[in-house]
Amino acid sequence: MATSPNPNSNTKVDSIDLYVSKRLKMRRVILGLSQKKLAEAVDVSIQQIQKYEKSTNRISSGKLYSLANLLKVPIGYFFENVSSYTDCKSNVNTISVFAEDQENFLSDDTMTEKEVLNLIKAFNEVKNSHVRKKIIDLVKSIKAME
Repeated sequence: MATSPNPNSNTKVDSIDLYVSKRLKMRRVILGLSQKKLAEAVDVSIQQIQKYEKSTNRISSGKLYSLANLLKVPIGYFFENVSSYTDCKSNVNTISVFAEDQENFLSDDTMTEKEVLNLIKAFNEVKNSHVRKKIIDLVKSIKAME
């Protein structure tokens, strides 16, 4: 399912493609894998992983299968809650694939996803299990105050 070889084509990004891309990036970050390591493991360039994660290139079914195995998730992981996502993003399928960063076109939840990714990255860097538990407790107590 790669994008059309014609760079001037009007290939449209499907909301499911955007969702799968976000899930791919989220899982990679959760596991603490760099784009370089992921690219090497599935035999593609770093740029290809970047295109997958930004949904500028669609992920073929075979490559998605390889990614799922490498990331230790069932293929269904990439489609969990997809109906609620596509309902909210039904207008996204009108976005054409251009050089612009698609994140500029997405709705409010993009910032939330960036914050979650930053939190996961920072949390993964904390090696002390006692400190990690304290961080979790802190976040829970802050949530309870809201």
